[in-house]
This record gives sequence, C-alpha cells and structure tokens, in this order.
Amino acid sequence: MQINRIVADNVRGFRHKLDVSQEKLAEYADLHRNYIGYIEREERNVTLGGIAKLAKALKVKPYVLFIENAHRLAEKELAELNSFQVRKH
Repeated sequence: MQINRIVADNVRGFRHKLDVSQEKLAEYADLHRNYIGYIEREERNVTLGGIAKLAKALKVKPYVLFIENAHRLAEKELAELNSFQVRKH
C-alpha cells in the first residue's frame, strides 16, 4: 500500500473515531478545511508539519499515521503505540 493511502485512511479513520467533521478537524489542527479533504482523497501530499498538526488534533503520535490500518487498532494497542518513547543517547 502506498504511504499516501495509509495516511489518508488513518486520518479519516481517526477522525471518525473522534466523531468530528473535516471542518472541525481542520480547526483543531489549524489547517484549511479543504486540505483535510484533499489529504483523505489523496489529492495532496501532506507535509511533515501537516502530519504533526493532524496527529496532535487526532490525539496520536505522528508516526502512528504511517502505520497501515492504525485507526483499526484496539484502544489498548493504540495506547501502547502512543506511549512509545524514543531514547536519546
């Protein structure tokens, strides 16, 4: 599966889990409302800054949006993913 499809599916899936519209998600993420639709329809490549804003608004870590079908994970599995910490050397 292509990365754009994975991100699009996860943005849509997490948005539905939170029961928010594209417009409300755009407001939470400080992005234009049309941009959310473009991302979900794979009409635009989302920037890393956009990923960070979307992840925060969707209450997940940014890397979770790149995991295939992450939005379908059970709450326990998702909590484990979100608690992952990268060690600094």
